[in-house]
Amino acid sequence: QTTPVQAELAKIWTNILRYTNFALPNLLMMDCERSSANVFEVIDLINRDYPRGGIAKPGLTAGTCLRKDFAFSEERSHAPGMLLAVSRVNESVPLFLLEGVKRRLGALANRKVAVLGLAFKADTDDERDSLAHKLIRLLERELADVAVHDPHVPTPTVPFQEAIDDAEAVVVATNHSEFRDPLTLAAIAERASRDCLVVDPWNCWGAAQVFAYSSELAALVASR
Repeated sequence: QTTPVQAELAKIWTNILRYTNFALPNLLMMDCERSSANVFEVIDLINRDYPRGGIAKPGLTAGTCLRKDFAFSEERSHAPGMLLAVSRVNESVPLFLLEGVKRRLGALANRKVAVLGLAFKADTDDERDSLAHKLIRLLERELADVAVHDPHVPTPTVPFQEAIDDAEAVVVATNHSEFRDPLTLAAIAERASRDCLVVDPWNCWGAAQVFAYSSELAALVASR
């Protein structure tokens, strides 16, 4: 039992802590891309045999609770800008992924890109404030042919096989359990375009590659 004020502060700051904890690996992912390093290997080095480690893995960090409590707290903060900087990191992940795709594939106009997931969190139908929507808008601004599939959300999306058929890039925007199945990766390798670029910031298949071509990814997964 506690006071209503303390209960609300505990709830808000729990969300702030989670949002900040996820911003750090997201910023690290961007630094690793710039330095041609592997973010998952660096995270393993940080956490290995170090009692003060514990950095999380990257991903598209969003959701109404996290973003709402962050914005509310920033408005009243005694250190204005600190929380905003964390928000800017997480909010820039869709643009980072888009730019990574463009660096590897070039212009995206009239090229099919499959986006797997609309929900902000794995195995939920809640797409409020999901960064998948921002990613889709960014892709559409590049005139890409975007196909979206999510097995959980109420928003109509295309079937999985239709989404990945002949796709030149596949982006895992939500780490649903269906997408973590090795059969999903096998289907992408079989049905998408030859050497389709797979973008997996969640490391769904344990290949430890944010950006990898489907044949390379399948070989890495098979060797583990």
